Amino acid sequence: MFNVLTPKPDDVLASDPLPKSVANSRSWRSPSLLAATLTGILLLTGCQDQSDSAAEDNAASQTSEQQRLDANKSAPQSDSAAARIEQFQPLYVTQMQSLQRRLQAEYESLQAADASDSDTISLLNGTTESADKASANSTTPNAGTMGNVGSKDPTAINEQKNDTIINDLNGTNTAATTDTDVEINTSTEVGERDLEVLKRISLEPREPEILSEAQMIERYQQALQALYQPATTVLSAQEIDTLLNIATLVPQLFEDAEIAERVSVKSPALARLIIQHQVWQQIEAQQVLDMQQMKVAQQQEFETLMTKFNDTIKGYDEQIAKYEQTLKEFQ
Repeated sequence: MFNVLTPKPDDVLASDPLPKSVANSRSWRSPSLLAATLTGILLLTGCQDQSDSAAEDNAASQTSEQQRLDANKSAPQSDSAAARIEQFQPLYVTQMQSLQRRLQAEYESLQAADASDSDTISLLNGTTESADKASANSTTPNAGTMGNVGSKDPTAINEQKNDTIINDLNGTNTAATTDTDVEINTSTEVGERDLEVLKRISLEPREPEILSEAQMIERYQQALQALYQPATTVLSAQEIDTLLNIATLVPQLFEDAEIAERVSVKSPALARLIIQHQVWQQIEAQQVLDMQQMKVAQQQEFETLMTKFNDTIKGYDEQIAKYEQTLKEFQ
């Protein structure tokens, strides 16, 4: 009557299925599913890396293309830079005219010195030729002397012996100084090459090019306008020469940030030269200031010493006056 109902094992398995988590864990343990998952992850990673590299290459190509386009464009000139260029134009013309006068005076002085040297050399050559002719006339043998050529002269025999001895000594000295000559030739090889290079440089004075005021202004404006041309446009030799003159005579012009940037873009070598020139000017100005301060310090020290000396002399004079007064009292 009281029967306990106990389920059978088959009924338990059928009525109580496994939890979903356990079933899922068993399904992930399948080797084929695991391999497929890993393959998909690797494919996704590879596609992402390729997309990143493609994006970087695209950005780099766009940057280079933008730089190329910028290099082919002319730069705009600001109003401040134009005003600064116009401000320094009269000063440049004044400085350039002064430079041309100095170069012309130097050229004329060199020409005069060369002319005087040529006259001196011609005079010396004429004197030497006259002396050579007189010597040749005095040493020409006469008929009586020619008749005695066959006779043995004791003086000629002694001279021949002396020549033989000298030749022997010269041969010995040549053998002894061979190594020394080799060392000298080796040590002077570099110097000889330098001299060959220097020989190619002409030291003849060249007449300076004298420009009018209008030509100076034209070249000044043309050179500064060339700085705003595209970076791919090369500066001409005349423009570079004018910019060098500007950097030498009025370097304050390039203290403007915009103009200095354009110089760096158009000619980095010229920009470095301008920077070196400005540094040299700063060093020179500092040296002048140091010299002035040193002179002031020396002058102050000298005045202090002179004051002490005058005070000492004044004290001596007072003592001497007292001694003289004492002597007068005793007398």
